[in-house]
Amino acid sequence: MKWTAPMRVTMQELDARLSKIVEHAREEPVAVNRYGSPWVWIVSHQAWVQADNLRALVPEGHPLVALHDLVEDALRYERPLLADLELQYGGRIGASTLLRSLVLQIVYSLEDGEKVHESLTYNMLFRWFVGFEKFADELPGRVEFTRDLNAVGADPRVARVITRCLSNTFLPESGDGDFRVNRGLLHALSTWACAAVVPEARPHQAAR
Repeated sequence: MKWTAPMRVTMQELDARLSKIVEHAREEPVAVNRYGSPWVWIVSHQAWVQADNLRALVPEGHPLVALHDLVEDALRYERPLLADLELQYGGRIGASTLLRSLVLQIVYSLEDGEKVHESLTYNMLFRWFVGFEKFADELPGRVEFTRDLNAVGADPRVARVITRCLSNTFLPESGDGDFRVNRGLLHALSTWACAAVVPEARPHQAAR
């Protein structure tokens, strides 16, 4: 949304005509000036939700859109696994977000969890893909994110889900653009996970 409202008011006008100005803001945003400079905007709820929605930035034809739908379909059948991962690792980062982040790492050849986290700080398309909905959604800290991403990535069950998703024939093997399945990273994830032991639930969590 391009917020270039034809209506601009001063603080004095706002105080004097608040109800009428708010009514006008239901139709289009209103800029409020203070000391001759822009200060705040008054916008309707609908306009705010639309402006704060990451999905509005996603190009329909982008390959991540189709991959997002594919991963979502796969995760609908993996609710017991996601619940168990939440129990196993107990971080505040959702297991589905971490799993999507691993997918993102493989299709964009991001070398490690720190690089994935760095990309999420500025790439809004990536943020949407891993499960964030709003610009204002707070990212987890780098250390916490990297630790939990490595832990979930070491689970062989996660490796199997990701391998199944990325084995789809519509995904490009190579070619122009950054999006393509890095088969080396995918193989490394599977090999690492197969060599790992799925940790037991923490005692205080298992007792819940």
